[in-house]
Amino acid sequence: MDERQRRVGVNEVLFREVNERIEEVSKTLQVAGERLAILCECGNDSCTERIEVPLSEYERIRKDGALFMILPGHEIPDVEDVVERAAEYHVVRKRTGGPAELARELDPRADES
Repeated sequence: MDERQRRVGVNEVLFREVNERIEEVSKTLQVAGERLAILCECGNDSCTERIEVPLSEYERIRKDGALFMILPGHEIPDVEDVVERAAEYHVVRKRTGGPAELARELDPRADES
């Protein structure tokens, strides 16, 4: 894995950690409904766009540390593949090897399993 791929992976994990906090706060304040407003989990460190996703879909995707929810067109083809497409978001899977290992290693939910 080269330095660029590592940086992209770290950026994506940072956005995912922010989204985990958004979900926790929503649950604590009991404002969590059917949908959750999250940050795009793409590897672009300057992206601050938000995506509104069904809470059930967010939870389903988060079960795999190599999956990320991004805005359509935000995928980075040399480190990830689009595995699901919805109107509001795409789901990408980190490629096998360094990118996937880094994503799983830095997954904030990894200790919960």
